Amino acid sequence: MKSRFTAILIFSLTIAIGVAGRAGYIQIIRDPRLVDLAKRQFQSKVLVQARRGVIVDRNNEPLAINTEIASLAANPKKIQNRRVLARLLSKALGIPIAQINEKLKSKRDFVWIKRHIPDEKVEQFKKWGITEPTGQLLPGLWLVKENFRRYPHGELASQVLGTVNFDNDGTEGVELWQNSRLEGKVVSMKAIRDALGRPTLYDASAVADAKDGESIQLTIDASLQFSVEEALKASMEKTKAKAGSVIVLDAIHGDLLAVANAPTFDPNQRHASLDAKRNRVLVDGYEPGSTMKPILLATALTNGWKLTDTFDGEGGSVKIQGRKISEAETHEKFHTVSLKKMIQVSSNVVSAKLAMKLGQEKYMAGLRNFGFGVKTGTKFPGEMSGWLPTSKKPWQPLTLATVGFGQGIMVTPMQMARAYATFLNGGYLIEPRIVKNDLPGTEPPAPKRVISSEVAASVVEALRSVTEEKGTGVSAALEGYLVAGKTGTAQTVDPKTKKYSTTRYISSFAGFAVGVEPKIVILTMLDDPKGGYYAATTSAPLFRDVLNAVVTRFGIPMNSPDLPQAQTLAYSAHQAKKSAIEKIRGSKDVVAVSQAHPAPPSKLELQGSAPDGTLVFKMPELRGMTIREALQSLQGYSFQLEASGSGWLKTQSPEPGTKVSEFDRIRLKFEVEE
Repeated sequence: MKSRFTAILIFSLTIAIGVAGRAGYIQIIRDPRLVDLAKRQFQSKVLVQARRGVIVDRNNEPLAINTEIASLAANPKKIQNRRVLARLLSKALGIPIAQINEKLKSKRDFVWIKRHIPDEKVEQFKKWGITEPTGQLLPGLWLVKENFRRYPHGELASQVLGTVNFDNDGTEGVELWQNSRLEGKVVSMKAIRDALGRPTLYDASAVADAKDGESIQLTIDASLQFSVEEALKASMEKTKAKAGSVIVLDAIHGDLLAVANAPTFDPNQRHASLDAKRNRVLVDGYEPGSTMKPILLATALTNGWKLTDTFDGEGGSVKIQGRKISEAETHEKFHTVSLKKMIQVSSNVVSAKLAMKLGQEKYMAGLRNFGFGVKTGTKFPGEMSGWLPTSKKPWQPLTLATVGFGQGIMVTPMQMARAYATFLNGGYLIEPRIVKNDLPGTEPPAPKRVISSEVAASVVEALRSVTEEKGTGVSAALEGYLVAGKTGTAQTVDPKTKKYSTTRYISSFAGFAVGVEPKIVILTMLDDPKGGYYAATTSAPLFRDVLNAVVTRFGIPMNSPDLPQAQTLAYSAHQAKKSAIEKIRGSKDVVAVSQAHPAPPSKLELQGSAPDGTLVFKMPELRGMTIREALQSLQGYSFQLEASGSGWLKTQSPEPGTKVSEFDRIRLKFEVEE
């Protein structure tokens, strides 16, 4: 009987085990739904972010770099006391409790609580009770290290550089335009989650497939950019202008050496106004006013006119189709006016008459030749092409007349700077560029000749007269240099009345130093300056300050014919260093010489040399000197000079008597004594 019971028991257990085993096989091993459920609970895909490429200036000065920063994530399913944790996180992170509660209610396994938390905040987590005694975060929370974009120079060239979002994708400027090169290769990788829901690497070999982004080198010179922005800031404060822009353009190669806009912003602070982010030199159009007159002159000269040809100035005003065209000032009653004088005194009447005499077809061809009505080729996001009156139907005489002196036409500051580069480089239309190391096959096209070298020289001659006595741009002249350029003061359209405002103007000046290298064009523009609004008293002085920064930065020697010969010589950094080394160390005084030419008037005391062979000098006392005197004192040495303002030197850095090495940065600030 006992053996029978044992047999039945063994048989029953065998059947039970077999059924259970079969059920387990079907439900766990064979049922794909359960397999998928397991994968969803413990497996996930994560993105392996590549490090974003850095952005540097033309001298490899970092402008946009990467750092690591912590972000706080959570698995709501693992949170043990949601309300208490929400209160703690709210205090620690400054986030409303309701907002955190909403995130912790999520049915998802992963939510961001706060992205990009400063290190000092993370260090305070223990203080707020967000960590356990061991220092570990409370269950369900973890920190994720993310790449964070940082701009070491703050506002410097901010509208050019642009911004990125929380995911490190470009949203503005070069960051957006070059995003595909900067972002690198992002890899999707399998991961498993631990008991707290934190992702753990599963397929680590995939990390090797991630590729860091390319570095982008700009044409911008950071040192010059700083000086230009300082000059624009000072001008904005003085004139109370609504906005302003400055362009510094290499007239031969098309390199944009500085691009400044105001108002500006710090890209490290992600919440800036859209207005402050505007790269106005490319995305904003304006009616240029009298800066358009040299383009009219060049077109006329190309069609057979001469600088000496004259028009009747009509005593200061003329009626065209019932509208009175007048000079800027009622006291300007010109009569016989040559084309050269038309530029010098900025005659609206003669410009209008010349445009009508030239005719629509020839003038429109001239405007097109100079690149107006089309984009400049920078490829910058949002660049506008400007606007020209339609050529499909005949222009009215009044249209021809007003376009002749720069109204009834829309251009960008970049288009205007590009046009003026044509005068300086001998007649070639260049394509401006902001990225120095562009992709192969995307290099700018060869410059296109649009006017003859003779015409370009004649226009420069006329522009020279603008900064001389009786010209409208005398305040743009910089002592010691031959300066050519043109003022422009244009009315703006009142958005309410749809008519030209009688109180709001855009003042601009475009020009360059003549007979020096490198050949650099500068355009300055101020929108709605208060008080005096004429370019002669607003944008022209700003041009002078920017030109001063340019000649200082590049060590451009003075060349005005009324200066002594010794003040017109170039002392290159290479020659200065060679001369100093030849003095060996037996002499305390080192004077930079250029071949057989006399040396600069001041000497810097040699203190020795650094371990890398760099020469070390004693910083001289420069305060109280004029711009010319200070420039001459430092000319011929390899310093990085940053100068701002005008008048006499007020402050200098480094201080007198301190040691300064070759290639060190020297900052000079000039002020006019009241």
